[in-house]
Amino acid sequence: METLMLVLFAIGAGYAVLSLIVGDVFGLEIHAGELPFLSPTIIATFMTVFGGIGYMLLHSTGWSALPVAGLSLLAGLGVSSVVLFLVVIPLHAAQKGTAQSAKAMIGHEAKVITSIEALRLGEIVYEQGGTRHSAPAKAIEESVIPQGTQVRIVDEMAGTFVVEKVKL
Repeated sequence: METLMLVLFAIGAGYAVLSLIVGDVFGLEIHAGELPFLSPTIIATFMTVFGGIGYMLLHSTGWSALPVAGLSLLAGLGVSSVVLFLVVIPLHAAQKGTAQSAKAMIGHEAKVITSIEALRLGEIVYEQGGTRHSAPAKAIEESVIPQGTQVRIVDEMAGTFVVEKVKL
């Protein structure tokens, strides 16, 4: 039982370190889609807590394997639930909301605040839901759009709006 607890702890901690390194260096993320409780982050959290608490209890108490496993299970579920509700679900909702709100701006007008030059990004300002936002933008054609020009958002790609001059 002690070996199982140690292996689970090592796998969970190893995943956390690996995802930190690989995620930051390569920008890779693994998503669980619409089931955030099955995300690798939650599974790794559960394994780390279950294994770590179980190993510590086996060494610091004289308890048998069954009560240690039960208490470790409760601790793992508790910590995983906290991480799920305080970290994973809010981040998932924020990412989903940002993507939908950017796509919802297609067809709306904005104003150029930093000139958009051929092959270079500029910046636009637009209003959404009563709040003023700014975002990077590029011209639909390789043309120059000077500061102060009114533009229409025609597309959004990876957080950058594609715009065209508004024809008067």
